[in-house]
Formats: sequence, structure tokens, C-alpha cells
Amino acid sequence: MTSARPVPGPPPLRWWGHAWRVLVVWVTGLLILTVTFASSPAGSQELGSYPARVDALLVADLVVGHLAVALVLWRRRSPVTVAVLTSAALVVSSMAVPASLLAALSLASRRRWRPLLAVGTVNVGAGIFYELVVARQLGMETLSEIPSPWYAGLIAGLSVLLFALVSLIGWNIGGRRQLVESWRTQAETAHREQAARVAQARTAERARIAREMHDVMGHRLSLVAMHAGALAHRPDLTEAERVQSAEIVRDGAHQALQELREVLGVLRGEDDADAASGAVAPQPTLTDLPSLAAEVTTGGHPVDLTASPGLWDRSVTLSDRVGRHAYRVVQEALTNARKHAPGAAVEVDLSGDESTGLSLEVRNVVPRPAAQDPGAPGRGLTGMQERVTLVGGTFEAGGGPGVFVVRVWLPWETR
Repeated sequence: MTSARPVPGPPPLRWWGHAWRVLVVWVTGLLILTVTFASSPAGSQELGSYPARVDALLVADLVVGHLAVALVLWRRRSPVTVAVLTSAALVVSSMAVPASLLAALSLASRRRWRPLLAVGTVNVGAGIFYELVVARQLGMETLSEIPSPWYAGLIAGLSVLLFALVSLIGWNIGGRRQLVESWRTQAETAHREQAARVAQARTAERARIAREMHDVMGHRLSLVAMHAGALAHRPDLTEAERVQSAEIVRDGAHQALQELREVLGVLRGEDDADAASGAVAPQPTLTDLPSLAAEVTTGGHPVDLTASPGLWDRSVTLSDRVGRHAYRVVQEALTNARKHAPGAAVEVDLSGDESTGLSLEVRNVVPRPAAQDPGAPGRGLTGMQERVTLVGGTFEAGGGPGVFVVRVWLPWETR
């Protein structure tokens, strides 16, 4: 019998689970006692005429047997103690045989071979003593022609065989419990991992929504804020200029709401019917950068957009995913430039192809380096870095005296 890792305790039983087991042990024990006593010469005598030693042995068998039956109720709480006591009861009680076997089976289900070996020794030794001493006191002549050493060996062999059979059954029950417990642990672990993956996916989705909202709304609202500030702090504006600024504020707010609806529609995954009907506009890509530069320039923040020769022709093979991220990075860089250096010119350079990837650089003058550290990371820079990382690109942001530069490389994924 090989050693194994101890299994967890057996599952709890309800009262009827204990009751039917104890009832079976009690009835079986009474049957064994009846057969044992009836097979002796004393069993053929009339009631009340038994020798004194037979009466004493019968009373001892009944009392000790009932004590052993009662002990099996605690076999789960103290398996080793109960198994040893019920096995020791076999010295004077044949009625204790079923109780000792049930206790041994319960102990074997714990899959600990050292206590089981000790209990087996007590069990076999008590059985041999009963057969060689107590049975002969009852006058049982079964196999009397066999010499005592051979008879003892036969009894020992039968006892070992019976105990080993019960132990193997209990060991198998313990192995099944161990297997079920491992399945339960694996199921719980899988459930926790699934819950963690769901939570991680929710966090990633929230971050994606926040990033999209920040990029889209930040660009529009910065334009609105700039022109609204001009209306509030420029009393020298003419009526026509005021009307023009108010129109820009109104259009910017309207476009911000429209883009908000478009982004939410994409993030919610609206069906193809809505997309086909025009309810959801397509997301911007690399080819929309000239329109973005013109829009920002019109708003009073000059943008110089340059691209390497043939880039716009090659960009038709660029995937929408990479193009969208490139657009959002430039959009956020322009928003930051407008926030930290309003009115200062911004240079945007684009280059790349399928072999070298897509490279973009955004430079702007920072006239107030002492008041604000343009290199200090904020939500905008963090969002740009997350976007670039999502597609396997590289991101750098920093500046020298009076200038701030954002450099990004993105892999050229084809459609």
C-alpha cells in the first residue's frame, strides 16, 4: 500500500446517514454473535443451563459489542482512536467485528498508511486471540484437528485478508474524495480566474471608453473654451468678430455632441443596420489628418502638416486600426499644444511604408517652460502611450529649451 497525500475530511452526514450505518453494524454484529454462540456446544443447551463461563463471555460479548457500535458514531471525529478501540474490542466480542471493520474503512479513506498499519496489527492480533482463547472457552471444536500453530496462521491469514480488503475499499473511497476535491478546487480556481478576466476586461473597456472620450471631447472642447475665452476677455472685438466666435463656439459644441454620440455608438457595438443607415459615422483614420490640421489652423492655431512623398497613396493599404490610433495621437498632441502654448505654431511630420512602419512627430514651441513643465506626464500623454502600446508601437515625449516633441512609431498593418 503506497503512501499518498492525506485527503480532506469526509463530507458531513445527516442524521439518517449515521442512523442506517449504525443500524447495519448493530444488526450484523448481533447476527455474528448469534452464529458464533449457536455453533458452540453451549448453544445447544436450554436457556438458563449454560456454564458460568459461557454466561460471562456472552454478557461480555454483548456489552463490549454495543460499546463498539456506539463508538463508531465518533469515527469521523477521531478515526484512529475509534479504530484502535473497536479493534481491541475483538479480544472478547465477536459482535464488534462489523464496528471494527467500519472504523477501519473510515480510517483507510483518510489515506494514511501508518495509522492504518497500526490498527491492522491490533485488529489481526485481537482476532487471533479470540479464536485461540475465547472460542475454545466456548467449547467450539471447529478445525480442532489442526495443530495450534497452523490454526493460528490460518486465522491470521484470514484476518489479514479481510482487513486488507476493507482497507482497499476505504482507500479507494478516499481517492475518489480526493479526486472530487481536486475537481472542486479546479472549478473554484477557474471561476475565480474567469471573474478576474471579466473584471480585467471591464477595466480595460472603461479605460478604452475614457481614452476615446478624452481624445474626442478634449479636442472639441478646447476649441470651444479658447473662443469662449476670447468672447469674455476681448472687449475690443467687433460685432462681426463676436458673431464669428459665437458661431465657432456653437459649431464646436454641436460637433462635440455629435462625436460623443458617434464614439458611444461604436463602443456600444451598434448593429450593422444602424451603421449602414448613417446613424454611426466611421471613425477617423490617417487620411483625415489634413482635415484636422485645417480645422485647427482655422481655429487660430497654425499647424504645418508634412508627409513623405507617396505616403497618402500608400496609406490606402494601412489598416483602420493603426490609422485611427495615429489620428487620435496627433489630435491629442494638438490639443495639448493648444492648451500649453496657445497660438504657437505646431509642426507635424509623417513618414513610413510597409517595410519601415509609420512614424510621426509633433513639435511645438513652449513659450513658458518655467510656469509649466511641458514634459510632465498627464492624462493626455498617458492616453497616447496606451494607444501606441495597444498596436505594438513605441512612444516618446519630451522637450528641450522652448520646444516639446512627441515621437511615435506604429507598425504598418495592412487591411
